[in-house]
Amino acid sequence: MKSSASKLFAFFAFVALCLAAFPSPALARPVIKFNTEHVYLHNAGEAEIVGYFQNEGDRGAYVKWLKYDLTLIADNGQEMWSDTEIFHEVDDIYVAPGEYIAYTFYIQNPDIPEYHGKYRWRYHSNTHWETAAG
Repeated sequence: MKSSASKLFAFFAFVALCLAAFPSPALARPVIKFNTEHVYLHNAGEAEIVGYFQNEGDRGAYVKWLKYDLTLIADNGQEMWSDTEIFHEVDDIYVAPGEYIAYTFYIQNPDIPEYHGKYRWRYHSNTHWETAAG
């Protein structure tokens, strides 16, 4: 009985070692995020978002769209404007593993103020990608 239990334990240890040493290719996947570097307010009703897509995964993919939450905060701490789940379609930008791709887009909303003072912004983005173009 003890011999078969030790053989079974050795078998499971061998399987665990093989799984750790030879990861499945199915685990290889893209992890693409959009990072904002700056938000510019040039005119009333429009915000320019300057940033980049970063692929932290181990497989390339095409960015299809992103949902973006943005809050603009005046220098005095007062919230100037905020919106959530702003949908922005992206034209199949390919991001290779470990690569950064600069990207700028515009948000248009009549409630975005024209503001020339100092301000801060908070954002959250959800990037959708696919492994095939089109």
